[in-house]
Amino acid sequence: MKYQTVIVLASALFMWSCEDDDAQPNPEQPQNLCDSLDYTYNDDVMSIINANCATPYCHGGGGAGGVYMADYAEIKTVASGGKFLKAIKHEVGASAMPKNQAKLSDADIQIIECWVQNGLKEK
Repeated sequence: MKYQTVIVLASALFMWSCEDDDAQPNPEQPQNLCDSLDYTYNDDVMSIINANCATPYCHGGGGAGGVYMADYAEIKTVASGGKFLKAIKHEVGASAMPKNQAKLSDADIQIIECWVQNGLKEK
């Protein structure tokens, strides 16, 4: 009987010590930047895409690599995939975009990244 009590107490102590301390919100933890930004395709993203991606020789009329970005529906489909953000951030696992050009500005990347994180809103 003593052996079973020790096992039960040891198990309870083990389970208690493994409790997730991060389960409660931490007021000292910084808020995700994108939580406070509300970008939309029409107001913020479209101009970046049109200037850098949806040009006639790339993903506009030409549809380079079979990827078209000429309108909201097309860019939403592309942006929903994980490679899109990797490509514009020039990360491993995707071909750096825009191709053979400098990476987009950090501000433009942030706008697109927050737009994706916040649900790819059109308007």
